[in-house]
Amino acid sequence: MKWEELKPGLPVRIAAGHENGFGGRSGKVVAVGTFEGYSKRIGALIDIGEPLLMVIEPEALEEEPKDPSTLGWEEFDL
Repeated sequence: MKWEELKPGLPVRIAAGHENGFGGRSGKVVAVGTFEGYSKRIGALIDIGEPLLMVIEPEALEEEPKDPSTLGWEEFDL
C-alpha cells in the first residue's frame, strides 16, 4: 500500500512471510505516523486482535477485502 492510503480504521492484511512472523494476519489500522520504541519507526500501528500492537511499514500491508454482511434472522439463502 501507499502511505497516503492508510487511514485509522482501515482493514488491512500483513504480507505473507513478513519478518515479524505475523504475515498473513489481518487487522485494523489504529494510527499512522512516526513511533518511538519499535524496530520500524515510520508506519502504521496495527491491531490484529492479540494483546499487542505492531508497527508495520506501508509496503508490507494490503487492503483487506470487505466482508459481506452476515445474514440476519429474517434473511436466508435459497
